[in-house]
Amino acid sequence: MLSDFAAAMPPPGDEPAEREGSNMQRPVSMSAKFRPIVTYSLIAAIVILGIAYIFISRSTVTPLPGASGPSGNNPTVSGRATYQKVPNQVLFAFDSAGKPNIAGDLTNIKQGDAGDCYFLAALMTVAARSPETILNMVHDNGNGTYTISFHSKYDGVPNPVTVTVNGDLPFRRSKPFENGIENIDGKNVSWAAIIEKGWAAANGNSYKGIDGTDLSNAQDHDVHNGLYAITGESGVDRNPGGPMTEVSFTQMVEDFASGLITLGTSNSDGKLVSDHSYALLGVNSSDQTVVVGDPEGGQETLSFETFQSTNINQYIAIPAFPSNGLVNE
Repeated sequence: MLSDFAAAMPPPGDEPAEREGSNMQRPVSMSAKFRPIVTYSLIAAIVILGIAYIFISRSTVTPLPGASGPSGNNPTVSGRATYQKVPNQVLFAFDSAGKPNIAGDLTNIKQGDAGDCYFLAALMTVAARSPETILNMVHDNGNGTYTISFHSKYDGVPNPVTVTVNGDLPFRRSKPFENGIENIDGKNVSWAAIIEKGWAAANGNSYKGIDGTDLSNAQDHDVHNGLYAITGESGVDRNPGGPMTEVSFTQMVEDFASGLITLGTSNSDGKLVSDHSYALLGVNSSDQTVVVGDPEGGQETLSFETFQSTNINQYIAIPAFPSNGLVNE
């Protein structure tokens, strides 16, 4: 047998050579072939897990003791933002008499990424005209948390809900990502942003859950709902569907004198931004002008003629709001 084996072997020096440029290659074992694949797969899995962890950590942060929402975390926010503590944070600014000053600080209502202009316009309306209502709906618990009460989540019908959130707010590139805050005398006033955070906590614990809808939806998020959620009063639409020709200046003066008015626009081009909501902040009988507040920031004075001819198609009024007193112009 040994001689047969030896005979089958090629003579010394006759082994086939591996020449440069030859296609002949040494066979590779199965374990060597798959070792790089396994290594790369492990690396990819680690990278994917790391990205997922970063995304989750940006979206939700463990709240302070005592803070709560439907799922016990900060409301989900876009992955482009992170929750951060606000330095020198206060809920309200105070006037010279030591009383909370709300009506004069409306610039901290500044809509961010969420499509909740309907809610912020209603919040601006109420804050400007009935600041006591704002004081009564949000409470500083003294431990870094705040409790906010709403009369409804949807539909402008009784559906009260109370939530508690911490003071952390969504930031991106060192700026508030959702509603704004205002620096007054070195303090960051955040009542509007805290109330909006509470609204998100009450609606699915997500800022996406407070995006506006239209009247065709079963669960409406529009100016009707925004006013009711804050005041507990159902508004009257004096001009359903628009154009704004069914409301006289006399009617507007009467509504504004003792009540609240929030506006919505259609998708048509006009003086005001389309598919948006506004707060009615002033009515001047001497020159028949009106002042509208934009929840994205700023105010604009319009003649009543311009007001009627623009793209406003919702005029939601609470003609007599039984609060602790309206602020009169």
